Amino acid sequence: MTDWKAAFTTTFGAPASAVSARIWAEVYGDEYPAELDTYSFVTRTDLRRIAAEAQLEPGGRLADIGCGRGGPGLWVAARTYATLTGIDIAATALASARRRAEAMDVEATDFRIGDFQDTGLEDASFDAVMSVDALLFAPDKRRACEEFARILAPGGRLLVTTWDFDGQPVNRPPQVADHRPLLEAAGFDVLTYEETPDWRARQRRTMELSLERLEELAAESGDDPSRLRASLEQTLRNQDLMTRRVLMIASRRRV
Repeated sequence: MTDWKAAFTTTFGAPASAVSARIWAEVYGDEYPAELDTYSFVTRTDLRRIAAEAQLEPGGRLADIGCGRGGPGLWVAARTYATLTGIDIAATALASARRRAEAMDVEATDFRIGDFQDTGLEDASFDAVMSVDALLFAPDKRRACEEFARILAPGGRLLVTTWDFDGQPVNRPPQVADHRPLLEAAGFDVLTYEETPDWRARQRRTMELSLERLEELAAESGDDPSRLRASLEQTLRNQDLMTRRVLMIASRRRV
């Protein structure tokens, strides 16, 4: 199994891929939030929905778990006037997030090392928690849902995009067929569990274009082309095991 902390530290320590950005822009068009340097399949529609459903008041407390370079969380915080705490396993990602916060002029931010099972955040300290396309990498989905519940205030909102699987993808942590039982057992009422639009066609086209532009990607990153091809082809096979990309919206149950 990959050491994900080391892998993401390396990934986020390198410049964002200009070749990948062009591919995502070609596939997603106006739905691609290019200015955020995202490392996910998030769309503008996803972000608008998360911001609206978070139900944050100005000054509300928002956590972004698996925040990466920080773009999605900063986008939501800027539009809801929330304070933002971002958590990631990679220090290089957090360094990029801090620079992005300055560039976006989002002042009330804090970025810290942590993971899905141990965020290091206080009990019931947030009004909303979001996570965009990162829960896939949590080694224990049950414990991740319990951690979401622990840091949310009663009645607080959880907003997550992730994938359900009908098998175990290669070189990924254990996956689940449906996250709703885990959320309910952790103390959530599931409000929305819906498939995001056009996700499969977009993801597959993104990988197909990446394979077509393999030499450009390898030259940009310095990766061995044969190893990069094998990785992209494995990603395509793993995508075949995905049954849906879901937007999950849940409320922390009041005691």
